[in-house]
Order: sequence, then structure tokens, then C-alpha cells
Amino acid sequence: MNYADLGTERKPHPHGNTAAMVEAFQRGAAENGHTVTVVNVCQKKIAGCLACESCHQEGSGHERQCVQKDDMQAVYPLLDESEMIVLASPIYYHGFSGQLQCAINRIYALDKPKKLKKAALILSSGSDHVYSGAIYEYQNSFLNYLHLEDMGIFTACDKQNQSPEKLEELYQFGKRLVPDAPAVPAPMPVPDFLAAFDSGGPVRQGSAVMAASGWYSQEALRITAELNGAYHTPEEIQDLFAQLTGKPVDRTFGLFPPFYTDCGKNITLGKHVFINSGCRFQDQGGITIGDGALIGHNAVLATLDHGMDPSERHDLFPAPIHIGENVWLGANVTVLGGVTIGDNAVIAAGAVVTKNIPPNTVAAGVPARVVRTL
Repeated sequence: MNYADLGTERKPHPHGNTAAMVEAFQRGAAENGHTVTVVNVCQKKIAGCLACESCHQEGSGHERQCVQKDDMQAVYPLLDESEMIVLASPIYYHGFSGQLQCAINRIYALDKPKKLKKAALILSSGSDHVYSGAIYEYQNSFLNYLHLEDMGIFTACDKQNQSPEKLEELYQFGKRLVPDAPAVPAPMPVPDFLAAFDSGGPVRQGSAVMAASGWYSQEALRITAELNGAYHTPEEIQDLFAQLTGKPVDRTFGLFPPFYTDCGKNITLGKHVFINSGCRFQDQGGITIGDGALIGHNAVLATLDHGMDPSERHDLFPAPIHIGENVWLGANVTVLGGVTIGDNAVIAAGAVVTKNIPPNTVAAGVPARVVRTL
């Protein structure tokens, strides 16, 4: 596992109290097979955040980049490749040092580093009554904003600094960190997987394509668990949906979680699409949603069937769903595989769509039938 360790000392001292704790942690982690890169921000030229928002403005030319060109530019790639970050600082007036605070604020340009999942905190002070400000910011701001798992808070004050007991504690912390299991690669590349499902033929039980289906389903479960498990900004939701589908998502896309899918890789969205909460997409057969479409609460889009013959009961028979531009699906609508819904059509709440719906019509009922034209 890769680690980034952002730390400061007062002058800085290469062998000061904070540095000693960082070194003990680094030694233990290295013995356990981890790579730890120490960045002493007190020795860097890192300015404070300007709050200009260029890093988050589409088309600014600075997406996930800071307009300030200083030593933080070399830290960003390290953060993107790290799975854990350890903040280390002496206490300055109940909080982090100014240098470390600047570096923390500048992480905002990345929104969230790509691989970062865990964090820990190391604090040194002369008194045991001054940690509260730094710990509060770490727990209530840093961890929450970046959605990181807290691996521990370690403090040393007065005679604890550089004591054998404290250094052993930090050494053992690094030593017991278990490396993440290596990711199991997908058994089939996405283009080959989608080509098999888009071919029009069945996907047989026990086939390589079926095994790939299971793998991509597990990936979708992981991503949707993150999507549904906490609050995310609209931009974060778009980024998670792009990760889920493996395709760029337009910044006009909107989604209210929770959202569920068994794959995600065969979803294609237009611009200005909105998906309301509780929707379930079974997309391995292919779901295409046109510009301006509105998908109501708890809609189900199902592109897979099983064989009616008992010998084919565990095989999959995919058929795509196409939803046209400016279509409105009401709450609790179900759309079955092989259906195309024409542009501007409206599907009334609770309808079950089993056949194609022409453009500029309103359909309702079970099964859905056209009840009027627009």
C-alpha cells in the first residue's frame, strides 16, 4: 500500500518530536511491505488556497489542478496514488501548523484523491490539553469531506515525546497495517463483455461471459454502496456515476440516490438527464437514455430475461431499452427489455411497458397502452 505522510516540525527539525514519530511509523509500515513517502511541508513553498474555484470549473483549463504553481504541484500526483494519508504536526495554538493547514486546504483542488481511502493523525505537543482543535478538524472536516476511514489518532506530550514507549507504539501501528488484497482483474475487458451482451444471443450459464457478468456486478455493488452510503455533492455523484458506467458523464446529469444497478457498464446517458431516488437499472442488455429524459421515483428498467424452458432457466437473454429525448417516466414505472420509448412520450405512474411507445404520446396501464397524443 502506498502512503502519503504530510508532516511539519517547528523549524523544521529533521530529528524533532514529530519527525521521530513519523520515522517510527514509517519503519514499521515499510517492514510490513508498504511504501511511505514523507513530505515535510515546512520545507516546501505551499501557499494557502485562494478559493477561486478554478479547479472545479468545467472548461477553466484547471480541472483538478490549482492555478498556483508552487511545491504543491509535486504533491498532487503522490496524493492521487496513495491509499492512506497520515497527517503529522506539532500543535500550534490548539491546531495544525500553518504550513500543514495550507497543504490540507490545497487538497481541495483534487476534490478527492483518486485512490485515497484511509487516514491517521500524529500530534506532538508540550501539554496534554491542547489537542482538541486539531482533532476536531481532522474528524469533522478532513475525514468527512474526503470520506476516509480513520485508522487512528496518536498523540505525544511533554516527556512522551521521543520516549521509547511512544515510538514503539507508532512502530507497531505501521507494522500491523494490513496491505489491501491485490485487486482481482476483470475476467473480460469491457468492450468484449458488452459485445457479447449486445450480440442478440443468449449468455449461457457457466460461460466466460457469465463469469464476467458476476465480476462487473460485484464492482457495481461496491460503487453503488459508496454512492448510496453517504451524502455526496452533485459533482461527486456525477464522478461516481462515471466510474460506475466507465463513460464520461455530462455535468448536466442529475441523480437523487439511492440508485441500484447490476452492472452499470451498459448505461449510456444524454445531456440534462435526471434520475430520481430509488431507481433500479438492470442494464447488462443495454440502456440508452436520451437528452432531457426524466426518470421518476422507483422506476425499474430490466433488460434481461431467463429462458422459459427449464434447461435454459439460468441462461440470460438480453434485450436493450431505448428511452428517447424528453421522455418522462412517472413513479414506479417498469420498462422491459426490447422496448423503445419515443421522444417526448410520457409514461404514467405505475405503468408496465412491454411494447414500444410512439413519440409524443401518453401511455398508462398494465400493460401500458397509448391513451392520448401530445
